[in-house]
Amino acid sequence: MAGVLPVQARRGVLASPTDWQTPLFGPVVEDREAAAELARVLLERARRRADLWFLSPEAPGVEECAAAAADAGFARIVRTIARAPFVPVEGSFEEYMGSLDRKFRKDIGRRWRRLEDRGDVQVTYEDGESGLDELLSEGFRLEGSGWKERAGTAILSAPEVERFYREVARWAAESGWLRLAFLRLDGRALAFDMCLEHRGVFYVLKGGFDVEERKLGPGTLLTHHGIERAFQLGLTSYELLGQADDSKRSWTSSTRERVRFQAFPRSPLGTGEYLAWRRGRPLVKRLRSSSGSRSSPSP
Repeated sequence: MAGVLPVQARRGVLASPTDWQTPLFGPVVEDREAAAELARVLLERARRRADLWFLSPEAPGVEECAAAAADAGFARIVRTIARAPFVPVEGSFEEYMGSLDRKFRKDIGRRWRRLEDRGDVQVTYEDGESGLDELLSEGFRLEGSGWKERAGTAILSAPEVERFYREVARWAAESGWLRLAFLRLDGRALAFDMCLEHRGVFYVLKGGFDVEERKLGPGTLLTHHGIERAFQLGLTSYELLGQADDSKRSWTSSTRERVRFQAFPRSPLGTGEYLAWRRGRPLVKRLRSSSGSRSSPSP
């Protein structure tokens, strides 16, 4: 096998199996020649639209799909849908911390002192070799604490979502990539991050904290410890993933672009689809903006 590109087929649309919880997607290939062949076949079989979300412009996928679309005479739309923040692990941890806002640094130190005054503080990174199911149950309860549970976006909000993340955790544990990070006070978990660590890169997939301890900032403290650990281990980057919201921008100004690629065949069906996306979507965005709608945007 030289490459694979999983897609979902529905009513003439070939789309990536992705949603807003997906940090990154793209073909898994030996080389760009394989990526080009996958792109060609993808467009060949798309009757209405080929639609891939969360591609990295730096990896095989976007360039090859765009070239295949040009060769086939397809109309295409390529746009940025997310900017995922990350911390480059360069220099020393002290130098990195010195680059952050002074008030933010002082707040982290104050929170650590307040937490340590209350009891025994420990941060652990479990690899899932033992007690994986119990660790996940403990972590998922924290991940769903607060607004995510109320909004129905927590891992525990749906059995199929929980099952998916448990399967990911088992796969990662078997591969040696899983890291379940916990911040504990006298043995009680206050914050949790489900992470992967592979080839010098640390990925924070999901996380949460005990909202009753919000004033201590347990999630912030766990991130602080995780970034310090990345420097100590000599990793290359600490990937916060998701969108660059205010809490993540406190740690870094560096982001990785994630794009959506769409291609439309030169047929009545494809042309109609293209016009709907090119002209209809901006109109919907303007209407939402003028009405003050806060609903989550479609990527």
